[in-house]
Amino acid sequence: MFENVYVGAKDHEAGRDALALARQLVSPDGDLTLVSVFVAVNTPPPDGGAGWEVGERRRALARLARLRDDSHVGAELSWLQARSAAAGLSEVVRGHGDLLVVGASRRDDYERVFVGDDAREVLEHAPSAVAVAPAGYAARAGALRVIGVAYDGSPAGEQALDAGRRLASARAAELSVFQVVPEPIRVRDPWHVEAEIAAGVERAGRRLAELEGVTTHAVSGDPADELARLAASVDLMVLGPHTRRPVDRLAGGSVAQRLADTIPCPLLVLGPPATGS
Repeated sequence: MFENVYVGAKDHEAGRDALALARQLVSPDGDLTLVSVFVAVNTPPPDGGAGWEVGERRRALARLARLRDDSHVGAELSWLQARSAAAGLSEVVRGHGDLLVVGASRRDDYERVFVGDDAREVLEHAPSAVAVAPAGYAARAGALRVIGVAYDGSPAGEQALDAGRRLASARAAELSVFQVVPEPIRVRDPWHVEAEIAAGVERAGRRLAELEGVTTHAVSGDPADELARLAASVDLMVLGPHTRRPVDRLAGGSVAQRLADTIPCPLLVLGPPATGS
């Protein structure tokens, strides 16, 4: 499905996970490129020597070569300098790739606040589709037998459904479509909130029943929490293009960003539609 796939390899373990997922998603005749980003916040000190960049590049490419050899895969190697890992990865994939694959963050909540989270930052402004491999994926990667799609009837949901269908067809996989009905912010009758939610789930179920050739599930709750729970039954979860609403700041990030931290299976978040489409 994806012809030009770039794999962010910040460290060996996360790189192995990302590369294992990239091999699942790249087209048979597609190209893989392993990328290492050197984060340069400040200009190197004057006594750093003119060869500091050459040395850093050589070491990074050697690490990528070991990762490639350990994974027994053919891939190009790339190194660049940027103000952040997310900025560098976005730069290298923009105009050249149609998928960027990264490993999920190994940092805890405290570290994410004060150090950052590369997967979340990549999703924020990614120019292409982004796939996130959960920690330890390389050791358990298998065939994509069941593909899940987060669907809500919106244009983004339809894009996710179309991509899910194409992936499932190419791999002879089953397709499961999930719609999570969030609890309403405003309710008509505060005394009958549960009945209103149940009615929303019923309406969603009827819409999903009109879809052909898929297994469907309609539930209520927090979208990120419910999709993470439902993801235990699939081998890949597909979401439409990343969007972030003002309310997501209060929720700890967008649905895609929160899933990148918690989902047990690989996550594929589609890129923005091509201009003019």
